[in-house]
Amino acid sequence: MSRLNLAQVKASSIPAAIGIGACDPRFITTLNEAQERLANAGKWWGTYKRLRICVTANCITWPRDVKVVEGFIQCGLSLPIANAWFDFQENVRSPAVGGCQCDGSKLLDRGLVCQNRDFSTPSKIRLYPASATDAGKRVLIQGLDQNGVAVRTLDGTTWVDGEYLTLASPFVTSTFTYSAPGLTGVQKPLTNSRVLAYSVAADSGNETQIAVWDSSERNPSYRRSYLTNLAQLCGDTASCNSCADEGDGCVPAMEDCSNVVADTIVRLELVPVVVDSDWCFIGNIGALKSAMKSLVKEDKNLQQEAMVDWMQAIRLLRSELDAYSPPDQISVNVQVMGTAPLGAVLGGFV
Repeated sequence: MSRLNLAQVKASSIPAAIGIGACDPRFITTLNEAQERLANAGKWWGTYKRLRICVTANCITWPRDVKVVEGFIQCGLSLPIANAWFDFQENVRSPAVGGCQCDGSKLLDRGLVCQNRDFSTPSKIRLYPASATDAGKRVLIQGLDQNGVAVRTLDGTTWVDGEYLTLASPFVTSTFTYSAPGLTGVQKPLTNSRVLAYSVAADSGNETQIAVWDSSERNPSYRRSYLTNLAQLCGDTASCNSCADEGDGCVPAMEDCSNVVADTIVRLELVPVVVDSDWCFIGNIGALKSAMKSLVKEDKNLQQEAMVDWMQAIRLLRSELDAYSPPDQISVNVQVMGTAPLGAVLGGFV
């Protein structure tokens, strides 16, 4: 596998194979749809990665490219990861938020949010475009006002949920004051650079950065997790010595982290390609070709032929995964008898 950018896909045999020119807007649309379907069909090579983060609070908002957290290590211990249904089982109570403790924790799913950081008091929203060339583009922000009522405004002759903010240099500020913890939705156009979002407290006027929306983001959405017991660095306390970061063997220790560094492995979220220099999420050119052929035939109601091409795409991705991550390599790290010595396991039976 080699990384592919949009320009390389356009220059391949795919446009001729699917009958859509590389300059036709439908080509990028079909490519992104094929990538999304393939990404949801399995954990393919290149669609997951190891990620090291500095954890300073129990609520973790993950970067844009994190689809789901597959593994989480805190203080050398791999923690159980639970989905959104975990809390709602009978007789289940999550551990209380702890202090200097290095075990007994879980990572619980807390859904999706549109901002990286919440605010605690009623605030206006202020947007700073990183490039003045984005002035005039409109961003729709949605949420509840300070009375808890959903914001609705008249846009021309149409009522919409939320209010449109027209980007301007250096910034534009919302008309409405929004209640904590923050926005419920954001819709933005493609921009030439990032858009920085700040909350402006209604009582003090203090600004706090709450989000950074990338140029290609149209509907910002970030995964959020709750770490039930955040271990802390506690000086020379013996029980927490293992919380000191020592790197992962290749990446050095994160020296600027004020608390605990967690090692994670995450499944990546698709970032659609827009311009020729954008990297494709799926790097297997053959799989992309078969998947895009399948979509074109599906639109023509050639369902059987579409399925043949789709299965070919999946076979190519499976072969690639086996080549780069051989199934005979060790992936399970567990002692044969768990943590108990053999004598304890057989005690009372011999």
